[in-house]
Amino acid sequence: MNENLEIEYKMLVSEQEFSQLRDQVGVDRVLIQTNVYYDCTPSSTLKQIAMRIRDVQGKHVFTMKIPQAEGVREIEMELPENSPEAFQHPEIRTLFQSLGLTLPVYVCGAMTTHRHLRIYPCGELCMDHSLINGHSDYEIEFEVTGDPQVGKAFFLNLLEQAGLTYQENKRSKYARCVLDQ
Repeated sequence: MNENLEIEYKMLVSEQEFSQLRDQVGVDRVLIQTNVYYDCTPSSTLKQIAMRIRDVQGKHVFTMKIPQAEGVREIEMELPENSPEAFQHPEIRTLFQSLGLTLPVYVCGAMTTHRHLRIYPCGELCMDHSLINGHSDYEIEFEVTGDPQVGKAFFLNLLEQAGLTYQENKRSKYARCVLDQ
């Protein structure tokens, strides 16, 4: 299992704002990814934990996100399939046990995202168009790979150049897909 501290700045935008930024900065590549969200009983959301398996480029990547004082602790590993049975993997069972979570899990939501990706030295700009519960959703995320303050300043400058003003989005894709139904 890989673990890191994810620092990202994100905001929901209109389709026009999404296109405006994408057209201005360009795109290095577009990924189509499907997130299948899982939960357990009692709900992992009681501990503010979100989990998914993402299908992207023929891989199935398990991710658990746990909020921290700054950023999100992100635990990931590749799995052979995207299903509730995949959670029987010994490392995931151990992780669940350490966090006081129970198996089995069940599917609680799914969404598909077209991620327009632009890579910079201080982070990745993810311009996401997602289909969530039959509705289009546009989000811009900047995932910092270095100093958070440098990354934030860079992101704010990109937005300013595109005529956009940063308005922090605290609702994750998980929340918009699963909790906002």
